[in-house]
Amino acid sequence: MEISEIHVLMKYEFHRGATTQQAVANINNVFGIQVATNATIARNFVCKKFCSGDFDLSNESRGRPKTQVDNDVLKITMEANSIQGARELSLMYNVSK
Repeated sequence: MEISEIHVLMKYEFHRGATTQQAVANINNVFGIQVATNATIARNFVCKKFCSGDFDLSNESRGRPKTQVDNDVLKITMEANSIQGARELSLMYNVSK
């Protein structure tokens, strides 16, 4: 199930007056276990979203994390030794995979 569909269901449950736990139970009873979680529902019910009147169902842009390794440097390294894997490169540049 797409997240946009889950958002519509959450909005419906909110307008019905369901609590977070009731909303999770209702959605999962119909669509299957773990379609919705308490955390997902609570984020929209409690996190000032629906309660403040914001019913926009689009996903918010979270941006991209800052690049830790210059792509040009990484490309040169890979061209010099193309058999290196992610583990070797992460150790070489002191970053996580």
